[in-house]
Amino acid sequence: MSVIFLAISTRRNVVRIAGTGRYMKGSWPRPCCPVFPTAHLHLRQSTPVFPDFVDKCTQSFIIFHRRNLMDANTKRSFDILGLNEQSTFEDAEKAYRLLVARKSSWNDVKEINWAYESVKRYFLASSSMPAAKPDEARHDTGDAPALVARTPRKTNQRRTIFLLGTLFLVILLTAAFFFGFSRFNPFRSTRANDLSVIIKAVKPAIVTIITDDRPRGSGFLISKDGYIVTNAHVMREKTGKASLSDGSVLDVDLVLLDPDRDFALLKTKGSRDYPYLAIGDSSKVSEGETVIAAGTPLSFETTFTRGIISSSRRSFPAYKASFIQTDAALSPGNSGGPLINLAGDAIGINTLKISGLNVEGMGFAVSINDVKQHIVSRQHMSDSDLTRELARTEKKIEEMNQWRDEASRGDEKCLKDRVVEEQWERERKRKELADRVNEANRDLMEQKEREEKRLREEADQYRRQMREHAEGKRKALSECLQTANYHYQSAWNDACKSINLGTQCRLPSSTASILEQRLMQSRNECFRLYPH
Repeated sequence: MSVIFLAISTRRNVVRIAGTGRYMKGSWPRPCCPVFPTAHLHLRQSTPVFPDFVDKCTQSFIIFHRRNLMDANTKRSFDILGLNEQSTFEDAEKAYRLLVARKSSWNDVKEINWAYESVKRYFLASSSMPAAKPDEARHDTGDAPALVARTPRKTNQRRTIFLLGTLFLVILLTAAFFFGFSRFNPFRSTRANDLSVIIKAVKPAIVTIITDDRPRGSGFLISKDGYIVTNAHVMREKTGKASLSDGSVLDVDLVLLDPDRDFALLKTKGSRDYPYLAIGDSSKVSEGETVIAAGTPLSFETTFTRGIISSSRRSFPAYKASFIQTDAALSPGNSGGPLINLAGDAIGINTLKISGLNVEGMGFAVSINDVKQHIVSRQHMSDSDLTRELARTEKKIEEMNQWRDEASRGDEKCLKDRVVEEQWERERKRKELADRVNEANRDLMEQKEREEKRLREEADQYRRQMREHAEGKRKALSECLQTANYHYQSAWNDACKSINLGTQCRLPSSTASILEQRLMQSRNECFRLYPH
């Protein structure tokens, strides 16, 4: 036989039925439990009873508890839904659905909804019981859990600590991200800083070549013992001077000359360590690569311009070297200066530019690989060889100038042809515009003549109509007046006959006055109908 323990606590006014996990709150009805003659039991008193007896006692307690919670509105709601004290919430739902399906009046449905909500609140209030304490749970011999679960305080504390820690970590990561982005922004260009570093590093190695006390061009140091590279057309003397970026001026000698490649190698007379440029590999350059041109254009010492490589292999008929084409700005005085890549290495020697009215950004530098054998060997030529090569250099300069003149003349011819074509085009457009203006004027004159002719015809037609209308009115007025006179004469003769007198008799003044008044009325009517 199964045994169920019924634990009753009168101190907290709570009844807990073991094995069911349910709690009932309220005063215990004595008549339903004769086994407990007293209402004051101990806190942990337990008594074995039969299941049927427990069910009856529990049901009686529920009914008694509901009676205590019911008010007038709740009782009325139970009556509307057809419920009794032993009905459950499921019974209330079934009754509500049946009544709503049967009723068609809006007032009835509204009353049923109100009753259902009231019963629902009543059942919720009657089933909200406090949870058992740990010492009460120890007397429960059943395995079912309690109806109302209590949230552990430690779990709430752990959850709060976890949320606070997560929030702190998110704030820390966000701050670190923004700090790192501002410090190491990948979208911020550092090219300007790179160029400034390169220019600062190569600037001490750039020199200005001076002959006959005049700046002739540029050059750059290639070794710490004072070798300088420049163009052959810049150094036309065997001796000269080189001005460094720090303001010092050095005496230099021409030691090697190659007119076919427009190359000259100089050597300083001083004995000290000089800053110099590293020699790059011009075969590795590519179109679109950024380069820097350095030199002394128009006597402005140590000037740098930036551009890109347009082509790495250009040629000219006067030279046997290949040229690097760039759009870096080159001006007179840049000749002999270095063309530098972003690694700070010299990859070319600025030599010439093509200039013209319609030419921009076409500078050329001798590829450093074509003269690298001279730079590496640094072989000194004899005085006679230098004299011979200087003469060849002058011829090369004349040949190059002639080629430039021919190109310039070709450009001038093309320019003249283009000017003539532009003038002819302007003249053609002017004539076309004049023809359009004349045609428009002719159209306007014809339109004016047509409008004037139309206006004259309309005026003549209007005048004719007015004359015809006036003539018709005059004729109608004349006929109307004649008719009025005729009626006047007829009335006069009739009046004479009525007094046995002949026509044109002398009528009494009263009769004559009446006839004259009628005549005047008839005439006035004629003038009204046909005004002048």
